[in-house]
Amino acid sequence: MKVRRYNEGEEETLWYLLYQTVHTVNSRDYSLAQREAWAPSKCDLSKWKVRLRKTNPFVAEENGELIGFAELEVNGHIDCFYCASNWQRRGVGSALLGAIEQEAASQGITRLFADVSITAKGFFEAKGFFTEKEQMVSLCGEQLTNYAMSKHIRK
Repeated sequence: MKVRRYNEGEEETLWYLLYQTVHTVNSRDYSLAQREAWAPSKCDLSKWKVRLRKTNPFVAEENGELIGFAELEVNGHIDCFYCASNWQRRGVGSALLGAIEQEAASQGITRLFADVSITAKGFFEAKGFFTEKEQMVSLCGEQLTNYAMSKHIRK
């Protein structure tokens, strides 16, 4: 598996990965209405392209297949952390988080934080993140539970 930065032209594939992950992996913790609010079946690809060009996410790739991606913001916020449903528990998340931690350290970021789904909470706990609080967020008229989590890292 290779972790690299996103390439222009991969936007649709990354959206589909996000959509599939939310609608399969997160189905045990969130209702269909919640998942559709989170990852709607219709995506504004032009806005998604602008976002990805700005955030320049890390992408995990295996034999030419995009199998995960994650964004790191300059303040240490991790957003859009997704591993393809058929690649769960195979090291993709660990590889992406490793790349994020390395990049954060090189930028002098000492604290990572994320709003983590019910489904992903165990993964982040296992990687040394602690729960600051449970929160209820409103998204397109739906209420979703997630967790504000953080981790201090070394430079």
